[in-house]
Amino acid sequence: MNLLFVLSQKELTGAETYAASLIGELRAKGHKVVLVSDTLTCEIDVPYYRISLNNRKSPFNRIRHIMTLCKIIKKEGIALIHAHSRASSWPGYFASKLTHIPLVTTAHCILPVHLSSRLFPCFGERVIAICGAVKDHLIRDFGIKAKDVFLIPNGIDTNCFRSVGQVGPVGQVGQEKVISWIGRFSGPRGRLIETMVEKVIPVIRKAIPDLRLLIVAGGNRPLSLEKKVSAINSEFSEEAISFTGFRRDIPSICASSNLVIGAGRVALEAMACGRPVVALGEKQALGLITPQNLENGIYTNFGDCCQEQPIEWDSLALSIIELLKNKKEAKELGDWGRDVVLAQFEIGKVARGVEEVYKSALNIYRK
Repeated sequence: MNLLFVLSQKELTGAETYAASLIGELRAKGHKVVLVSDTLTCEIDVPYYRISLNNRKSPFNRIRHIMTLCKIIKKEGIALIHAHSRASSWPGYFASKLTHIPLVTTAHCILPVHLSSRLFPCFGERVIAICGAVKDHLIRDFGIKAKDVFLIPNGIDTNCFRSVGQVGPVGQVGQEKVISWIGRFSGPRGRLIETMVEKVIPVIRKAIPDLRLLIVAGGNRPLSLEKKVSAINSEFSEEAISFTGFRRDIPSICASSNLVIGAGRVALEAMACGRPVVALGEKQALGLITPQNLENGIYTNFGDCCQEQPIEWDSLALSIIELLKNKKEAKELGDWGRDVVLAQFEIGKVARGVEEVYKSALNIYRK
């Protein structure tokens, strides 16, 4: 089947890494995939068309986006469109109607609800929700029929993300305690890492003198964050906190860390590498992921898709200290997390679910 993946982002996002993993698996199954996006950071060996879908304020741009998608669909012989954001599902919807092919949209987060979006959801024939909270949101706030919403989580390539310790530029596990925060500097994630650096890391560093924090993110980092990091490094007279910049070797970073802090796909990738995870989402801090809070973690995409709650930074610091001092518990949690990902989030299983959604959407047009 010839598929058109349509994304819209100005920087690397979870939607792009989701699409990259899914594209790899779909291509291995014999599908052809063509990609449209504002930018492309992941290395994806497919035909790529760059369209500034985020530049949609003027009616002229919106019409141009729709017509460009129609041309790509005709040129590449596309049978189905798979959109991965609100900005991409809107032109994808009208392009699908003009070309008489189905549209499937994956909703990766809780979306803003406006009168226009309620009247014209433009999600297509089928919608995929990456977690239970998003599925409930689509049904409740957009009025999408439950039978048209499919709960299919993020898919993780467990051959790439695996529990194999590595020695590299991120440090040597065993010689120092390495915590890696993986995310981005824009939006709520940027504000979270800045607060964590200020309120959590000095507390942990005083309890664990050989602690090192890696801040793994690309793009421009806030000057205020740089100043806080510099002040903490000066306080401890060494580089307790390091900026890695953009990195493609996230599996190595996860595998070389004693603990990973993140949310969404980052949490799952770290679990696949057999590492304990502290879920610090845009809305909630679930803390250390254990069998007791796993269900809530999966339902909320590890704190990203839920109602906002205040974060107890002191409790978060204490839980990290306790884990880093307990090698046995850390090992057991890491092994358990790997098993969870293999059982529920392995990319092959996820891709098979997505293929079933494609077939369901295509059947509508065949009736």
